[in-house]
Amino acid sequence: MTAVYFRALATRCRTSARSCSDPYAKEEFARLAVELDAKANELDASADTWPTGSLPWRNEPPRGFSGDH
Repeated sequence: MTAVYFRALATRCRTSARSCSDPYAKEEFARLAVELDAKANELDASADTWPTGSLPWRNEPPRGFSGDH
């Protein structure tokens, strides 16, 4: 999961918080949005610390993948 994904979820939570009439749900959506933004920031920060050429992901299929049958 990427920072972009978490930011998109945070945006959806903020939208839900604005349109929700239940005060408890509104508060929970807002809280989740803050947590998701924090996770996105954390991922951005950790991505900046990976040395070039040794990224934690690869552009190859996972082990054991034999393609479509």
